[in-house]
Amino acid sequence: MKKSNKTTILLGEGIHQHTLYGSHRVDADNLTFGEVDVLDECELRHEHPNGSFGEHKTLKIETGNWRTGQQVEFNPFQQSIGRVFD
Repeated sequence: MKKSNKTTILLGEGIHQHTLYGSHRVDADNLTFGEVDVLDECELRHEHPNGSFGEHKTLKIETGNWRTGQQVEFNPFQQSIGRVFD
């Protein structure tokens, strides 16, 4: 795991991203379903690549061990699983 103060956890389907700011360690090889150790309270920002804010407010992430993941949705009519876009 690599220690960092800024890590983009997830790129959106458009022109935004979810970036974690603060003292943390990440499994840089597997961010889709990886681990994030938050060493001190961090901020998760929904932002554009230029740093301006995106659709929702900054979220406070408490100290601890977290896992990242990709949300999916099930369509019972088509019996299919699809990616949720954010």
